[in-house]
Amino acid sequence: MFSRARPTRFALIAVVVARLAAAGALGVGAAVAGAPASKDRHLTIFYTAEAHGTLEPCGCTSDPLGDVARYASVVRAARKTGDAILVDAGGLSFPEGGASARERAGNALRASFLATELGKLGLHAVGLADTDLAAGPAAVRPARLAANVAAGGPIAPSVLESAGGVKVGVFGVVDPALSSTLGAKVDEPVAAARREAERLRKAGAELVVALAPVDRAVARRIAREAAVDFVVLGRQVAGGAPRADAVGHAFLVSPADELQRVGRIDVVLRAGSPALVDAGGAEATQLRLGEIDYALGRLDDELARWEKSGGDATFVASKRQERASLAAERGRLTAAPWSAPATGSYFTNQLVPLRRSLPRDPAIAAAMKKLDAEIGKLNLKDAPPPAPREPGRAYYVGMDKCVSCHEPAGIFWRGTVHAQAWKTLVDVGKQADYKCVSCHVTGYGEVGGTSLGFTKKLENIQCEQCHGPGSAHVAGEGLESPPAIQLDVPSSVCTTCHNEHHSDTFNYNAYLRDVVGPGHGMSLRKKLGDGPTGRTLRRDALAKAKAAGAATLKKI
Repeated sequence: MFSRARPTRFALIAVVVARLAAAGALGVGAAVAGAPASKDRHLTIFYTAEAHGTLEPCGCTSDPLGDVARYASVVRAARKTGDAILVDAGGLSFPEGGASARERAGNALRASFLATELGKLGLHAVGLADTDLAAGPAAVRPARLAANVAAGGPIAPSVLESAGGVKVGVFGVVDPALSSTLGAKVDEPVAAARREAERLRKAGAELVVALAPVDRAVARRIAREAAVDFVVLGRQVAGGAPRADAVGHAFLVSPADELQRVGRIDVVLRAGSPALVDAGGAEATQLRLGEIDYALGRLDDELARWEKSGGDATFVASKRQERASLAAERGRLTAAPWSAPATGSYFTNQLVPLRRSLPRDPAIAAAMKKLDAEIGKLNLKDAPPPAPREPGRAYYVGMDKCVSCHEPAGIFWRGTVHAQAWKTLVDVGKQADYKCVSCHVTGYGEVGGTSLGFTKKLENIQCEQCHGPGSAHVAGEGLESPPAIQLDVPSSVCTTCHNEHHSDTFNYNAYLRDVVGPGHGMSLRKKLGDGPTGRTLRRDALAKAKAAGAATLKKI
């Protein structure tokens, strides 16, 4: 077993600083600088969790993260320089929060696709989370690792195999709360982890990885009490953890959900070196620089305040010393790029953002497009029509009825991005996807409105999406009092779609400047005055995303 000291959070960075040299930074798919290849054994471990059946992200944000086809490209790039294994800590197959009956068939196809394509990519081991059982134990694919449940059915035994000349053992645990769903006895996970880790060590495992789709506190206990090297968290991972968390003699790591940021551990084992240490890496150095800059700014503000108020001299002197130490550390970190330790076994850990700039594996991308078409046909086959019109209740009439009286407004609308909303779906084959359609048509899910497959004359974001159903307004020829449509449109109408999940640059006034103007609210446009528009906010965000993508590409 590789043993590790328990460094403080920043002591790891100090170790890295002491070993800085003039070599290039370690990046995604790059060989480790300064390592004597003849004696070293190299292994890369990619880790994911809580993909939740998400094959790709919503493409409407400025910097969408995710995509199994991009993940495949990253893995294949890494394998050009050495062996890599893939593990998933659970939550692979199905969305959180359940799904409506009409979406279940499509979700099942996505889950099967993930199991098949990641299996081809070399997914070695997968944990079992509650969401993976959404369709019942019999539907679980691939079989999952759970050392605290008897093997059989959806449960597979732990994995022990060699990669990169390293014998690696991988096991998982499940939450005891799943006992009734599984129809099997589930043992206490920490005790089971201790037993299984010890068994794998006795069988020759040099590295042991635990897959932990359990609460973080339980995962930390496994890291502290079991003879493991890495514990991959598989529950409530959210955006992931950019650093490996040293817990006892092990390290707890966490990727981001929905394949937004996949984890990558690069391990280098050297003969005669019993200790495996976290060597930080280029990513960790940048994180530490950000922390130092924040701390320096806070200290500068506090020192200025204490000088003005006449604070305790001894205390102020200690804070000045603290600032000087931080400044010196910053100087050392920026003096030379990160390089690998010259001696000893070590690892680096990073989260790889799967940005739009990354290449897509062409075979998987083609298979995803085919799958979209298959799911679309399935959705359209069983899609119910919208709720029918009700007597005395306004319904949606479509753009043509509006522009018959408001032609200048129609001309202005055709120059907005709202007029292209439907085309953006058709271009990527998502016009029959339940996750996408509602924000690209008018009156979705409303009485007398639209539903999947029933969008004729109401494609795009038309007048009535903002102003409400217009049948009564048309019938009254615009003379009804009070008006039967909504003239002032609050931001809440916009944020049903323009939210952080689909429209990360949204600002009400800025976006309003894009959709009012000559023939359509010109007086409001003048009142809004000069300032940023939705187009400029989007343009700037796309430029920032492009720069971030270029930086990621350099590491491939």
